[in-house]
Amino acid sequence: MYEGLSSPNIHTPKNLSEYATVILHYPTSSLWAGGTFIMSRPDSYPSRKMNAEIIYLGDIEELHRFQRNDRFAEFGAMVTLDEILSTGKAVLPGALIENIQKIGSRLITRRATIGGTIATKDFTTSFPGTLIALDATAEVRFIKKKRLHSRWLQITRLLDKSGRIVLPPQGMISRVRIAFIEKNCQYFKEVGSFMLDPENSVAVAFTAMLDQDILINPKIAFTYPTHGVCYSRDIDNIFSSLRFPVYDEELNTLESMIFTFIESSFQNISPLQKTRTRVLLYEIIDALNEETLTIPTEER
Repeated sequence: MYEGLSSPNIHTPKNLSEYATVILHYPTSSLWAGGTFIMSRPDSYPSRKMNAEIIYLGDIEELHRFQRNDRFAEFGAMVTLDEILSTGKAVLPGALIENIQKIGSRLITRRATIGGTIATKDFTTSFPGTLIALDATAEVRFIKKKRLHSRWLQITRLLDKSGRIVLPPQGMISRVRIAFIEKNCQYFKEVGSFMLDPENSVAVAFTAMLDQDILINPKIAFTYPTHGVCYSRDIDNIFSSLRFPVYDEELNTLESMIFTFIESSFQNISPLQKTRTRVLLYEIIDALNEETLTIPTEER
């Protein structure tokens, strides 16, 4: 134990109104959802910080709600990844389900929340990149003029220039909305361990509608845990301009363009991450080429 260790002050609001009152009085508080990420960090407990303020979100009933209609599913920020699997596995996009299953065992997914996987500090999970590829939106609650306001934003709007998820001061994610997209190409893969070897790990999420030999509304996001999410509409537009199957010369040009953007955004990704990124890109292109080549001639 550290000498002079002081236990944190835990606040347990029962609704969003009480949350607003607490955050106004303690604006530097840490938000505690499932705690799976916080407790896995070095020196998380016991803490060296004296008189730490923590707001536990688990008692806010609004954050546990789940609803769906014909167009989308909406999850409160405290809905766990395990609950998402049990309630929406049959209708939710395959890339999202694959991402959840790759995050960890049920010991983790039963505690990890959808809001917590997005709003991690100084570390990026694989989840925001997948939500970006799925055009997901989030309801962000924030304090303005001593009142709690809300705004729905695309997950891409929460990315800063360095690829990190950034919320407004004293802000929190209260809900996440995921559309039941009609895209016949969905891909998610994580290489390496985000928790055990974050400096060398990478994940990619890709979605698109493949219509004969072109892609409609493609979205691709690469995630590097210690750097952030690499996403650009310019890269999406490059994929939109391709005609499949793509051969070596076009693939080399595509790779060069993508790495130019990645290296301009994250100048110190590791050599292994670069190699793994290249492999993931090739796997996506190979899958799209194979899909294109299996389309009957009369359908082209």
